[in-house]
Amino acid sequence: TFPMNNYVFTQDGAPDHHVQKAHEFCKGNMASFWPADFWPSSSPDVNPLDFAVWCFLEGKTNKTSHTSVEALKATITKEWDNMSEDFIKTAVPPFVTY
Repeated sequence: TFPMNNYVFTQDGAPDHHVQKAHEFCKGNMASFWPADFWPSSSPDVNPLDFAVWCFLEGKTNKTSHTSVEALKATITKEWDNMSEDFIKTAVPPFVTY
């Protein structure tokens, strides 16, 4: 289990997650539950870990100009694949509370 039972169940936009029975089950059986309409959009502006990753990628991809969307996508993919494990380990702890 997650340390000290510190977790929150969230739902995404999957159709099955919007069924009333699913909401009732989750509310009745999970200590911490946020329905899909409670959670903000998946914008990097409101998702802290995504924000850290996108800031990192933006810093890498904006070093040079790109001649096409495909070139930009290729650079993003390359930098994503080269992201160090140390960066990820550093980015995660500020968003985890125990």
